[in-house]
Amino acid sequence: MKVKVLFFALCREITGEESVEFEIEAKASVKTLVDAVVKKFPKMAPLMANMVLSVNLEYVDPKSTTVMIGEKDEIAFIPPISGG
Repeated sequence: MKVKVLFFALCREITGEESVEFEIEAKASVKTLVDAVVKKFPKMAPLMANMVLSVNLEYVDPKSTTVMIGEKDEIAFIPPISGG
């Protein structure tokens, strides 16, 4: 199934993409998708400890194996942001 992954701030800089469609297995967990994203973009790995994810505008734990992703869901990777 296809899902849309959005990248914000430093994630966008690392991937060079605003969004990417990922093909993942049906009923994949959030963690399965995170692993696929890190495999495709290894420089994202260090950010994952403090990453915030949302699935269809609802925050989820990036390590979740119980939250399942559905067809055409939209997943956002939001790194820690600082500013002044």
